[in-house]
Amino acid sequence: MTDIAALLRDSPSVADRYAIERELGGGGMSRVFLAEETRLGRRVVIKVLSPELGAGVSADRFEREIKLAARLQHPHIVPLLAAGDVGGLAYYTMPYVAGASLRERMQAGAIPHYEAQSILRDVAKALAYAHRQGIVHRDIKPENVLLSEGTAMVADFGVARAIREATTMADGTAITQMGTQIGTPGYMAPEQAAGDPDVDFRADLYAFGVMAYELLAGRHPFAERRTAHALIIAHMTETPAAISTHTTFVTPSAASIVMQCLGKDPTERPESASAVLAALESTSDAVPVHITPAASQAATVGVLPFANMSGDPDNEYFSDGITDDIIGALTQVRGLRVAARASSFSYKGKNEDLATIGRTLGVTTVLQGSVRRAGNKVRVTAQLMNTRDGFQLWSERYDRSLDDIFAIQDEIARSIVEHMRSALGLHEETKAKLVARPTDDLQAYELFLRGREAVQQRTPPSMRRGLEFFQQAVARDPGYARAHLGVAEAYIGLGVYQVIPAMEARAKAQTAIAKAEGLRADLAALPYLRAQLKLYLRPDWSTAGEDLAEALRRDPDDALANVYMGYLCGLLGDSAGCARWTSRAVDRDPLSPFIRGVAGMSYYCAHEYEEALRLENEGLGLDPNFVLCLWLSSVALGRLNRAEEALARATRAVDLSRRAALMLSFQIRALLHLSRIDEAKQLKAELRERSASEYVGECAWLVAQSFDDVQEIEAAVRLNIEAGTGPTTLSSTVDRELEAWRSHPAIGPLVNQLSLYAGPAAR
Repeated sequence: MTDIAALLRDSPSVADRYAIERELGGGGMSRVFLAEETRLGRRVVIKVLSPELGAGVSADRFEREIKLAARLQHPHIVPLLAAGDVGGLAYYTMPYVAGASLRERMQAGAIPHYEAQSILRDVAKALAYAHRQGIVHRDIKPENVLLSEGTAMVADFGVARAIREATTMADGTAITQMGTQIGTPGYMAPEQAAGDPDVDFRADLYAFGVMAYELLAGRHPFAERRTAHALIIAHMTETPAAISTHTTFVTPSAASIVMQCLGKDPTERPESASAVLAALESTSDAVPVHITPAASQAATVGVLPFANMSGDPDNEYFSDGITDDIIGALTQVRGLRVAARASSFSYKGKNEDLATIGRTLGVTTVLQGSVRRAGNKVRVTAQLMNTRDGFQLWSERYDRSLDDIFAIQDEIARSIVEHMRSALGLHEETKAKLVARPTDDLQAYELFLRGREAVQQRTPPSMRRGLEFFQQAVARDPGYARAHLGVAEAYIGLGVYQVIPAMEARAKAQTAIAKAEGLRADLAALPYLRAQLKLYLRPDWSTAGEDLAEALRRDPDDALANVYMGYLCGLLGDSAGCARWTSRAVDRDPLSPFIRGVAGMSYYCAHEYEEALRLENEGLGLDPNFVLCLWLSSVALGRLNRAEEALARATRAVDLSRRAALMLSFQIRALLHLSRIDEAKQLKAELRERSASEYVGECAWLVAQSFDDVQEIEAAVRLNIEAGTGPTTLSSTVDRELEAWRSHPAIGPLVNQLSLYAGPAAR
C-alpha cells in the first residue's frame, strides 16, 4: 500500500510549500491531509488522488483543468487553490474550512427544518452559479458540503471534470468512460450509474434531490438498500415514497421540487438549479422570511418591550426607553447573550407564546415587564420567564420616585445577572453598576428617549424629529454624552436620505461624535457610529473596518456592527467576508428589516443580485412598507432584468416617503430602464422645479441621469466629487453605468475621483 503521507513529507516540491499536520481521512477518490501553507501561514487541505484512480491521470493536464475550476468564486463554493503531483499521484489544495461536514452534522442528531432549508438554499446557490459557468460537480453528497459559521459551502467543484479530462490510456488517448468511476452510489443519477460519460448539470440536480430528501425527511429515499449495487439499481428502477410521507415540516413547493429532482429521466427534472432555489424560497404566497435562530449558549435572554400601563399612549416612548436601557445594560455583561433590540421589539403588543419567542430569538429566558407612570411616581414590574416550560424564574415590583429610574434599571439588570450567575461564572462583576446615571436632568433624559424613539423609525421626517429632541436634550445638559451621539445618528440619517447636504450632515455628525467621545470615550455606540459616518458620508469609507473591529471587540453580537462589516466587505469585493458577516448579523437580529436591508445592499455591492433580492424580500416580509428594502429591491430587480417589478417597488418607495427626492430619482431610473423616456423627463422636471426651494441631493441628480448626455453626466459627477460622500447610493444604484465611463477620456478621470473608486485606492 502506498504511504501517501510519507510521499508528501519526503517530496521537496511539497515540503518546501506545505507542512503536513495530520491526515483528515478520505474516500474512494482521494486521501485528505491538513497542512499549513508555510509562505502564507494559512491552513489548507491537500487531497491526493488515490493510487487506483490517479495512476492514469496526467498531472500536467490535471493541473491545467484545476486552474480552470479555480476560477469559480462564490460564497458557497470552497475555492480550489493549486494542483501538482507527488510520486506520480495528482493532488490539489483548497482552504481549510473550520467546521463539520453535513454528514457529520447529520450523524450528530436530527437537524431542525429551518436549518436544513438554509443549508439546501446555500447548496442550490452554489449549483446555480457553477452551472452557469459550465461546471458540473458529479459528486454532490453530504460529505462534500461543509458547514461553517452558519453557512454551507460545497467542496470539490470541477475536480471530477479535471480527473476525466486528464485521464489517459497507455497509448495517449483519453478514456471516455470515466463517468463509471466518479460518483457515490447513494447519490448517483440513473444516467451516471449507467456509465454515461456525458452527464450534464441535471445529474447534480438528482444528487441534490437525494441529499435534500435525506436532510428534510431524516432518511435516504432508498434507505432499505444496503449495498452499492442495490442502491444503483434503486436509482435506476425504483420510485421513492413522497417526501411528505416522512415529514410535515416541508412546504408543498419544497416537497414538489425535491421529488422533481429525483426524476429518472433528466428531462423530468427542474430546468435549472436557479429554479430549485426559487422553489425552496417560495414557502407561501407571502414574501418568505427565513429565520435561523442563534446558536444556544449557556445564558441567553430576550428583553421584550415593557408594556405602557399609564393609560396615555404618549408615554410609550418612556416604557420603550426603559426597555432599551435594560437591553444596553445586559449587553455589557460578559458571557450573557442578549437578543437584539429590533427582533425583541417585533413582539411589541403581540401575545406570542414563550416557546415560539425563545426559538425565534434563540434564547432560553425572556424578561417581560410593565411601566406605570403618574406624575413623579413610577411603578415598574419585571419578571424573568423560562421559554422552555413557561415557568417564572424571578419577579419584582418597584414603586419609586421618577428620580430613581436609573437605579431601578440597574437593579433589574443586576437581578437577572445574579439569577444567571452560576451559568455565567460571574463573581465580583455583578457588584458593579450596569446602568450609570447618564444625566442629572430628567427632562433631558425624557427628550433623549423621545429622540431615540423617532430615529428608530428610520424615515426622513422621523430623523428630523429625533434631531430636534436630541438638540433640546443637549441644550438642557451639554454634558449628556448619549444625547450628543443621538445628534450624530440623526445627522447621518438625514445625510443618507439626502434631506440635507452631505457636507453639512458630515460636519455636524463629526462634531457631535467628538463631543460625545470627549465626555465618555467608553460609550459602546461610538466606534459603530464613526464607521457608519465613514461608510455613508465620508470619502475615506474604506478605513471603516478599524472602527467596526473596535465595535465588535466591545460587543461581538452587535448585529449592526456585523452587518456593516459585511457591507464593507461587499464594497471591497470580498464576497466570502460579505457572506460571513451578514449571516452573523441576520442570525443575531433575525426579525429586523433594517438588518436584512443592509445585508441585501452588501450582496448587491458584491454583484450577487439574486441573494440581494432575497434578503430585501425577507425585509419586506417583516415590514412591507420599509422604504429601504423597497428602494434596494427595486435596484436589484433592475439588475436581474425584471424592470416592471423594479418600477413598482420604486413607485411604492416614492409614495411612502412622501415623494422624497432620492426615492424619486430611483423611480426615474426604473422608467429609463423601461425606455419610458417622457415619463422620466416629467419627473426629472419636477426635481428641477423643487430644487429652487428645497435641497435635492447630489446623489439624486446622478441616479436620475440617462447616461447618454456627456455634459449632464459631467455636472452630476462633479457635484458628487465636491460633496465627498461615501459610496452607498452610487454603489447600490449606478455602479454599472459609472464603470462603463471610467475609460472615457474626459469623464473617466472624474468618475475615478468618486469615493466609490478613490476610497480603496487611497487606503
